[in-house]
Amino acid sequence: MITAPVVQEVLRSTVVLRGTFSDGQTISATPTSVADPSGANAAESLVVTGVFVHAGQQVRAGQPMVEYSGRPVFALPGSIPVYRDLVPGESGKDVAQLQQALQSLGYGVGADASGTFGDGTKAAVTRLYTAMGYAVPQTSQATQSAVQAAQQQVDSLTAQLSATPTGAGTGRTQSDASASGSLASLHTQLAQAEQSLSKAQAQAGPMIPASELVFVPVLPARVVAVPVSVGDPVKGPVVTLARGNMELTGQMDPADQGLVKAGMVATVLSETTGDQATATVAAIGALTTPAQGTSDPDSTGGAYIPLQIRPDSPWAAAFDGQDVRITITAAATAGPVLAVPEAAISSGADAQATISVLGPGGSQRVVPVTTGVSANGMVQVAPLNGSLAAGARVVVGQ
Repeated sequence: MITAPVVQEVLRSTVVLRGTFSDGQTISATPTSVADPSGANAAESLVVTGVFVHAGQQVRAGQPMVEYSGRPVFALPGSIPVYRDLVPGESGKDVAQLQQALQSLGYGVGADASGTFGDGTKAAVTRLYTAMGYAVPQTSQATQSAVQAAQQQVDSLTAQLSATPTGAGTGRTQSDASASGSLASLHTQLAQAEQSLSKAQAQAGPMIPASELVFVPVLPARVVAVPVSVGDPVKGPVVTLARGNMELTGQMDPADQGLVKAGMVATVLSETTGDQATATVAAIGALTTPAQGTSDPDSTGGAYIPLQIRPDSPWAAAFDGQDVRITITAAATAGPVLAVPEAAISSGADAQATISVLGPGGSQRVVPVTTGVSANGMVQVAPLNGSLAAGARVVVGQ
């Protein structure tokens, strides 16, 4: 007879599979123009003049990441992508998002209404660029020329008013009446000129070019790629950021589908770096079969079931891009239990599970048992009657 000992241990039923980390959704910054702090908007070539971050690094709000033609590329928190230059006088959800981002950095926007780019937002933008160490970009030369023209009109009308006699006594002449009418007209023109000046001033001043800013939902954000070096011409993205945390997708053998459920505990190990993490199964996908003749980088070669693995705490940067081993605990005993090899379990016509315990002189004693968790070829057992202790020998074959 072939026998094996009864053991007392914690049983854990596990499923082991491979998984790959990916960046999830990303967002890139691709400068298309160069802002001239003077507002001249002079045409310039776009050349990388500084690289301040590297892949895997965490970047914070308002931190220059790359510099092109002497201008910074930086990120601010926000979910609405940059789709236009943010300039004084404009309004909208993107302006409100900019104001919230500036306030999160401690740059208040004063009395500006939410979503309106006014004097308070101008002052906050100035503080932002000053903190980054760059000249503040200004609106176009056309807007600045409009301010100058409006100011000259106001100055001219003010001078005319100063030179126009106020006239008017009790014996007013026709000439006096004409002068009075001219004076009233000048006052009207001056009021209109002052309104035009106020409007022009509201639309000029500090602004944020779309080529320098990228909004990212969560900051700090991880740098996915910096595909440029100093001296390179800007022909595409200069930096790519992850919109969220890294994502881990496991590829489970379809044969194990019934063993794994959402919420089960998992451990993640990178054999390359030695890093480990604890996690849970967040979601179980549908059976995936790679199309014939195509290469699916997320596949182990055949059909698989994708599992979304959620970390108990944010993934370490060392996991970035790693192929890892995922061990999922499908079942476990609360503490040490009696266990025997699966081959020791027998079942009669009444479906009652039994084991044969070897006694003195080679005798055998049949013990009815209930079974529990099975793992690694062992099965949890509890005797229905009689005794069973660790170290006893059970028959597993002949």
